[in-house]
Amino acid sequence: MPEAAETVFVISDDFVRQGFEYWRQKAAGRLPSRADIDPTEIPRLLPYIRLVDVIGPGRYRYRLVGTEVQKMHTSTATGHFVEDVLKGPVAARVIEVYDECVRDRRPIYFEIVFIGTDDSQLSQLRRHSKALFLPLSSDGETVDKVMVIQVILSPNRFVKATDPWAGPYAEVMHVPL
Repeated sequence: MPEAAETVFVISDDFVRQGFEYWRQKAAGRLPSRADIDPTEIPRLLPYIRLVDVIGPGRYRYRLVGTEVQKMHTSTATGHFVEDVLKGPVAARVIEVYDECVRDRRPIYFEIVFIGTDDSQLSQLRRHSKALFLPLSSDGETVDKVMVIQVILSPNRFVKATDPWAGPYAEVMHVPL
């Protein structure tokens, strides 16, 4: 894992960086478990957290979705599988990132931008997602949950009533930590 000073250059968002530092503190040289995560220690981060159950390779179910993350989805994600909530090409890519986090048992920083889909917005930012996938393990070996800290930036004038996750996107950064 990189030293804390190195993460400053990779993780530009304060909430996401604080989530990484909290996870590192709980890890202390091992994979932390869900029981190690105390919501009372991170109240400012809770709106940006998703807790995701690992069902099997390529299968992930949202157990908990923070209020700020939920605002950016067009439907309630809690209790649903990732592939049922995310649509289009981004769904497959996000599942690959979950798979990598689980398989390699290490955090993954993943940043993408969505762009407009009509001629007037073709090259304009519609949504910017900064997410950190953090592995959790009940037995210290097998990743059975992933805690995701996600900040979604969206200029209001580009948000439409259509599914914000279904359009074209560009991957900005993918960094195993």
